[in-house]
Amino acid sequence: MSDSLIITKLLNSAIQSIKTVIPLNFTLGEPKILKGNIVEGHLGVLVGMTGSCKGQTVLKGPSSTFSQLAQAMFGMPVENEILISFTGELGNMIAGNLTTFASEQGIEMDITPPTVFEGNTTLHNIKAPIELALNFEGAGEMSLVISVA
Repeated sequence: MSDSLIITKLLNSAIQSIKTVIPLNFTLGEPKILKGNIVEGHLGVLVGMTGSCKGQTVLKGPSSTFSQLAQAMFGMPVENEILISFTGELGNMIAGNLTTFASEQGIEMDITPPTVFEGNTTLHNIKAPIELALNFEGAGEMSLVISVA
C-alpha cells in the first residue's frame, strides 16, 4: 500500500474517530503538507503509531480550545495540570479509536502512550507530515498532524 493511500485512510479514520470522541460539530480545512519539522501550538499531544503502520499523530492548538472541548465532553472547563492530563487522554482516545477505524480499512497498528507538549516543538525523523485544520463549533480551532515513517 502506498504512503499516500495509507495517509488518506488514516485521515479518514482520524475524522471518524474525532466524530466519535468529541460531541461537537466541526469543519475541516484542506489537508496540507506541513513544511519543516516544527509543530507550533500552545498545547498538543503526540501519539506514536507502531506495528505495520509506523508514524505519529499530533493534535495541537490553543489551550482554550482543549479546555472548551473538556467542557463539551465533561461539563466543565479544565485548566493547569488537569488540562495537561485531559489533553493526553484526548489524544489517547482519538488515536485509540483511529486504530479501530484504520483496522477496518486494512491498516494494522497499535499506539504508544501520549506525550503532551506546550509551546513550539521540533519533531525529528518525520516524513511528509500532513496537517488538517479542525474548527469546533463553540470551542475553537486545532490541527491534526499525521506522519507515516
